[in-house]
Amino acid sequence: MDNLRIFDNPQRLSLPGFQKQETYVDKMYVYPPGNLTVDEWYVDFRTRFFDALENGKKFPVFRSSHGEFLFVLGKMEAPQGFKRKCRFFLSRVYRTLMFQSVFYSSGVPGHGYETYKQWRLPALRKNFAKYLKWIGDNGILCMYFSDRDAYPISYQKSYLAWLNKNGIYLTQENYGHIYFIYALLNGPDRKKIFSNRKLLVISSDQPARTKSLIDNLSKLNTKTVDFISISPGKSMEDKITLNRTDYDLCIIGGGVGAANIINQLQVLNCPVLDAGFIIDFLAYPDKVSPRIYSVNDDYWEKVYPDNDPEWGIQFKDK
Repeated sequence: MDNLRIFDNPQRLSLPGFQKQETYVDKMYVYPPGNLTVDEWYVDFRTRFFDALENGKKFPVFRSSHGEFLFVLGKMEAPQGFKRKCRFFLSRVYRTLMFQSVFYSSGVPGHGYETYKQWRLPALRKNFAKYLKWIGDNGILCMYFSDRDAYPISYQKSYLAWLNKNGIYLTQENYGHIYFIYALLNGPDRKKIFSNRKLLVISSDQPARTKSLIDNLSKLNTKTVDFISISPGKSMEDKITLNRTDYDLCIIGGGVGAANIINQLQVLNCPVLDAGFIIDFLAYPDKVSPRIYSVNDDYWEKVYPDNDPEWGIQFKDK
C-alpha cells in the first residue's frame, strides 16, 4: 500500500471503555487502512496483542508522534492559525534559550528529555529506519495521523514520504494508531493484561517514580516486575543487558530511542510495547496531567467526582 493513501479513509476515533471521556472531546479524524472501520481496526490490534500475550509470541509495537516526526524531518512545520503560529515560534525560542538545544530535542529536562547533536543525526536516522523496518515486519507501527491542527497533514505526509524512501510501508497488518496503546493499557483490559504476568519495564530510573511504578504494578497482581534503567536523554544510543528472557510482557518509556531498545529485545517472545506516557500514568495516576484515553469509564468518578473535567485544558492531545 502506498503510504500516502493512508488519508483516503477518514473516520472519527472512538475506543471501548472511554465513552465518558468522549462526551467532552471533539473526536478526531483518524485513518484506518483499506476499508476498515475504527472498531475493526482496534479489534484486530487488540486480538493480535492478546494472542501474543497468551501464547508467547513476538509482538513489537512502536509509537510515532511529533517527537519522531521532528527527529526524522529535522524541523517542525508551523500549525495553521495566527495564534498557533505565534505560540509555535515562541516555543522554539524558549526551548533554545531554556534547554540550550538548537538541534534535535524532545521532552523536558528530567523527564525523558532527548538531545542529539546535529552531526550524529544522519547515522541515528539511518539506524532508526532500520529499527522501524524490523518492527513493521514483525509487529505494529502506531502512528499519530489525525486531523489535529497542531500537526498539519502536510507534516504527517512528509513523515510518510520518509517511510516510503526507507522501504517502510504501512499495511493492514502493521499499521495502528498511537491511541490504541493508551486505550489498551488504560482501558477495561488493564487487569487482564497485568495480572499474573512476568513484566519487564525499561525506562529512565527516577527513584521515586520507579518505586511508585513497581508498587502500583504489584497492586495489579503482576507475578514479577523487573526494571532496566536507560538514560533520560540518549536512549537512541543506549545498550541494555538482559539477565533473563522469560517475560510475558515488556513496556518501554524511551521516547524516540524506544525503537533502539525494541530492536535489542528481538530475543523476547512476548509483546514489547513502546508505552511512553503510560509509565508515568501507572506510577502517578493521581498526579500527572491526564491525556486522551488515559482515564477510563471505571476510573472516571475517582478522578472527576463532579463529572466535569473542563476538557481540553487538563487533558493533553498527544
